[in-house]
Amino acid sequence: MANMGTDDPKRLQNLEFVLTHLQKSYDELSLVVFNQQKEIELLRQSVSKLNSGLQSLAESDRSPRSLADDRPPHY
Repeated sequence: MANMGTDDPKRLQNLEFVLTHLQKSYDELSLVVFNQQKEIELLRQSVSKLNSGLQSLAESDRSPRSLADDRPPHY
């Protein structure tokens, strides 16, 4: 850097500007990924609960049922 030209301070300023912009973009994207991960975990929990419910319904359907159980209460 012994031979710095007249546009080197301007170039350094532009690089600092780009670096600041990239850091801001990185922080924003990091927050988006963090929020998406939280949402994915909530969705996984919901799917797990739904699967458990479906599995218990399927297991209860395997037991023999009486036609009297299907009659409306007014009979």
